[in-house]
Amino acid sequence: MGFFLGLFSSATFGLIPLFTLPLIHDGVSPASVLFYRFLIASLTLGGVLVLRRERFHASAIDLCKLAGMSFMYTAAALLLFYGLNYMPSGVATTIQFLYPVMVMLLMIAFFHEQFSMITACSIVLAVAGVALLSIGGDSSRPVTLLGVGMILSGFCNALYITGIHVAGIRNMNGLVMTFYVLFFGAAFAFANAVGTGTFQPLSSWWEFMMAALLAVITAVLSNLTLVLAVQRIGSTLTSVLGVMEPLTAVFVGILVFNEPFTPALVGGVILISSSVTLVMLGRQVQAIARRFQRKAA
Repeated sequence: MGFFLGLFSSATFGLIPLFTLPLIHDGVSPASVLFYRFLIASLTLGGVLVLRRERFHASAIDLCKLAGMSFMYTAAALLLFYGLNYMPSGVATTIQFLYPVMVMLLMIAFFHEQFSMITACSIVLAVAGVALLSIGGDSSRPVTLLGVGMILSGFCNALYITGIHVAGIRNMNGLVMTFYVLFFGAAFAFANAVGTGTFQPLSSWWEFMMAALLAVITAVLSNLTLVLAVQRIGSTLTSVLGVMEPLTAVFVGILVFNEPFTPALVGGVILISSSVTLVMLGRQVQAIARRFQRKAA
């Protein structure tokens, strides 16, 4: 069951383009789509937490930390949504999926994690994957600059994840933390949409349904099943199963939105997924290598 929950969680994250692109194509701005996703998700998750009788108590300092983390999470999501508007969704999601590699680099740069051969191999695979996707993701237009935007989106996501590590918020349920991140994210997304003059109300039941599905499936269900998967099979295996996220986005793009299926796309997805998987399994790989070295000695 834990294995299934991990696959379900990563696959639902990968369904973001399925519900986002119809809204964008219908004329709703990416900034507004993001606001509705966060608003509906935070209200839904808040209701779930009330039913579970979870405590929402948080100190003012913790709320400030959560607001800062939410700002980076919102920036990552906003860049992704804009990327979906201008480049193939499978390419955008796959490049953004580089964030675990960036987390590893941040930990090495600022928190004294050791640079290893696995780190070097992960970087090489990641760079090669981005290069392939940038030159061959869509033959009708260059995506190199847009790829930089997706890398920046992944970097913001990496800062968010690193922030969770640094913030040291104790005695708070992971779902409660997610609720606050989504709630603050809705506020940031609304301020951005209004400030840039791109806020738009939903004009039909169809748009509301798409926004609700986007929020419930890709934010609420994905986070709920993520927590359940970690509880059952651990964080490492759950993280490895996260490779279903870009794969799902690629299949959705090809099957639903008629996006190009090219050798460069396949190669880029494989290289980036391999890079991220290597990061996730880095410690296990190093432990196995040490065992072989001991036996050889």
